[in-house]
Amino acid sequence: MVFRSPGLSDTMASPRQQGCVSFAMGKRLSKTVLRSNLRGGHGRLELLRHRRIQRNRFLREDTAYSTSKVYCLHADYSAKAGDSDVLQKPLKCELAASEVRDVFGFPRNLRDRYSVGDVLGAGSFGVVRSCTERSSGKKYAVKSIPKIPKNHKCTPRYLLKLQTEVDAMGQIGSSLDAVYLKDVFEDDAALHLVMELCEGGSVLERLKSGEYSERQVAHIMRSVLRFLSQCHSKGIVYRDVKPENFMLLHKRHGKDHKSEGRGLWKSFSHAIGIQAESSADSMDDYDDDSIFQHELLVKATDFGLSIRHRSDEPPLKSRSGTPAYMAPEVIRQAYTEKADIWSAGIMMYQLLTGKFPFWDNVRDCTLQQVWKSILTERVDFEAVELSHISREARDLLRKMLHRDPNRRVSANDALSHPWLAEKDTAPALPLRSSVVQRLQRFATYGKLKQLVLKIIADDIHDGSLIASTQTTELIDAGTSENSIMILQALSGLFDELDVDASGCISMDELVNGLERLGYDLEGEEVMQLITQVDTNRDGSLQLSEFVAGMIDWPALQEDSRWDTWVDRAFDKLDKNEDGYIGLDELEELIGGSMAPLYADEEETERIFEARSMLREADTNGDGKVSREEFADLLTAGPNPDILFHYDSRLRGMPTDLTSVDMDTIVAGEEDDWRMV
Repeated sequence: MVFRSPGLSDTMASPRQQGCVSFAMGKRLSKTVLRSNLRGGHGRLELLRHRRIQRNRFLREDTAYSTSKVYCLHADYSAKAGDSDVLQKPLKCELAASEVRDVFGFPRNLRDRYSVGDVLGAGSFGVVRSCTERSSGKKYAVKSIPKIPKNHKCTPRYLLKLQTEVDAMGQIGSSLDAVYLKDVFEDDAALHLVMELCEGGSVLERLKSGEYSERQVAHIMRSVLRFLSQCHSKGIVYRDVKPENFMLLHKRHGKDHKSEGRGLWKSFSHAIGIQAESSADSMDDYDDDSIFQHELLVKATDFGLSIRHRSDEPPLKSRSGTPAYMAPEVIRQAYTEKADIWSAGIMMYQLLTGKFPFWDNVRDCTLQQVWKSILTERVDFEAVELSHISREARDLLRKMLHRDPNRRVSANDALSHPWLAEKDTAPALPLRSSVVQRLQRFATYGKLKQLVLKIIADDIHDGSLIASTQTTELIDAGTSENSIMILQALSGLFDELDVDASGCISMDELVNGLERLGYDLEGEEVMQLITQVDTNRDGSLQLSEFVAGMIDWPALQEDSRWDTWVDRAFDKLDKNEDGYIGLDELEELIGGSMAPLYADEEETERIFEARSMLREADTNGDGKVSREEFADLLTAGPNPDILFHYDSRLRGMPTDLTSVDMDTIVAGEEDDWRMV
């Protein structure tokens, strides 16, 4: 078990602390105690009594570690039939070092492709270093996580946790609201995650320089809640929302006002047990919106506690997270994705006031005191520290910090709150003003879903649906008029971006086209988007790839031919016609449709990709994908994946384009549709 304190270096838990949480599974009873109690005929009563003693001993613990990260041992992680043999062993059995040398199947040549530099941070989780890609000279960060944790045994559960971290970050990291995972490697001893380098430090570290204004906090929380909305719509619970897990992409460049905000930092540093510096600087004075948005680009990182879970599944049980941020239902061990919203509410309260809602100095509290406050104390929304906060901000805090998760606001609803709502965020976004949002949404789909949607787009294209002008014939064939309009509009935009009329959009054409359309993205961000949409990995976007990445798939599912397209895609992948898609068929799909990222690792890469795809769709864990599981993969989950809950990155548009909708585009009003 690991305890992590925000703002401080990681420390390993003492043996006494490690023993404290074991009451959750009732595993601390010795064999002698069990045997003697059972002989007495009242074994069940004594077992419950002993668990209660252990629990009380835990809750009386004097050590103050209430802002530490807590892991408890419940079987929330589980292997599937397609995983490696090592991962399918009993969850808590100890593994030898020889068994985990090549357990994941990632490439093993990190230092051939990257030169590894200085240490950026270290803790119980591992080490983060700077690194440089040898082929391009670009800077990244690499997080190295030991396969055998220090002072702990290596178990299949621990390795499954690492695998889940990679899967979740690889999927959600394609959003512009999260740190991008570029590469993953392993060696005998560790897993190495090469990721986007955020040079601005964490949101917590920036607060040390002074005060966040309410407007700046709204900007940060909008990004945090967009990220959570994206996680929840993909069936991922993040479980560790706190300021130090959200990074600022850029260093700040601006005026320093050394006196402004100094008092707030002192208050906040005292609250979390960090000594404030007397010379603390304030936040920059953001007068220009472009500077403000550029310097506060916030990205989520550290998916180490994230887990797959849909809101229509039984509640999660394991107490995972940082205690001061835990929702009441996490402490009670029955929670869903709504627990993330409570944690985000605590973070928002911190950024607005400089303190936690329940404690003046949380590090002076025991874990028992922290959890008792969360479970029983009322948040005072009329407190002095909130007196300068707007009514709208306090209203959103009330909704996010409601103790009843059923009445707590969702991430989707929070983003529609007046305090966070942005202009021009109506659900029916015009095509040209939502290009980057559409690409992000597709990029955060799993790899199998992306390839299947590409197959369906190919099927639509082969049927001449995109290029056809015979609308009446298409409607008679069962294709909705709305689908025709959408596809024809996408074809027109593709032609506009394909400047050299080569039939594909190159990286340079996409960068220049997005700039012309008014988007503000880093070159690396454009590259990460095109990499995710470029499913065959040839370095450019074909028409079918562009359609697959841009189309509103939930809307297209209303088309009467949708089931037919899904069945055709399944039949194409079910090579042996047994009614299932197996691991070997997924490997064949990858070999036939995706060029390897690295030619010298083609076989290793193909096996890893196939296993990852199988985990994505194989919900019952039998090692194969049924037709029903295949159809479920392509349909929306219980939490909607809303387009405008992705960062638009628009600098602004000409006023004559803001009102352009799909009807005017398809109707052929070229003056409104084409950018002059």
